[in-house]
Amino acid sequence: MPYTTPGFSVRRDDSNLALVISAVRQLTPRIRAYELRDPEGHDLPLITAGAHLSIPVLMNNGKTELRQYSVCSNPARRDMYEIAVLCEESGRGGSKAIHDNYFLGLQLNCALPDNHFELHADTSPAILIAAGIGITPIKPMAQVLAARGRRFQLHYAGRSLKEMAFSDHLSREYANNYVAYPANENKRMNIMHLLSDASGNALFYVCGPQKLIDEVYNFATLLGITKDRIQSEQFGVVKDVQDKPVIVELARSNKLIRVAPDQPILAAMRDAGITVAFDCCVGDCGTCAVKILEGEAEHRDHVLSDKDRAEGMICICVSRAKSESLVLDL
Repeated sequence: MPYTTPGFSVRRDDSNLALVISAVRQLTPRIRAYELRDPEGHDLPLITAGAHLSIPVLMNNGKTELRQYSVCSNPARRDMYEIAVLCEESGRGGSKAIHDNYFLGLQLNCALPDNHFELHADTSPAILIAAGIGITPIKPMAQVLAARGRRFQLHYAGRSLKEMAFSDHLSREYANNYVAYPANENKRMNIMHLLSDASGNALFYVCGPQKLIDEVYNFATLLGITKDRIQSEQFGVVKDVQDKPVIVELARSNKLIRVAPDQPILAAMRDAGITVAFDCCVGDCGTCAVKILEGEAEHRDHVLSDKDRAEGMICICVSRAKSESLVLDL
């Protein structure tokens, strides 16, 4: 059955997947779920657990920006995708714009779903670790692992049960595999215990704030767990109140870009009309990585290898400069 759009849509010129909001649900006081379907009722492209959509968001300044949201519905479903959006009053404005302006029947023209947080296909057991809105890519992983009959544990931390999206569903469906850690009940996730108690062939998936991800990698190093057994995805961008403005010179384009203290290099370049490849905007995929010709990077990504960094690569969606300026090979 086709869905009609009441005279308003949000689009990007390079988009090739039309979606319409077919349902809106309030999951928690601050998290709202948006169900997205094909406007003509056709099946949607097949996705895998961990996939995300780049959603065009009409900002208060009149510009359309992209925001990435994990598809949190079961990947086996082809009739719809669901995303869950946490409204962050102190964020960059995208989530609030969605909560304020995205309504039933609104058509969105998006790029095809992508995935930088793939679930393994073999029989290895999995330890799934989520905090806050980081549950969104982890939930479909649990659904896929359960459908495959694979061993897994799901550990989920949040402020309180009423603010933890999908907690009721997860506790019902995966009672023997699921542990919740609501902070208001003084329950804390012991990362060292989770990692040390896991079997020697377990694989780890973690999504949440940078602090949680850093803790997982740090304890893994202490326990001798190699990085190739861990996959991570963060749901926010690291910001520092001490960030300073940066002058970016594009060597091949012969242009100077002034980057404000609270502005990503990528955003400043796009505002200046520079075309550059990008996707995740949180330092997880490496699509926006470019080479530094002069200057020193302050790396904040999670994808570049030590070799990449030594060779002067930088992910301009999140990383900044230790030097006052950078010269990029663009």
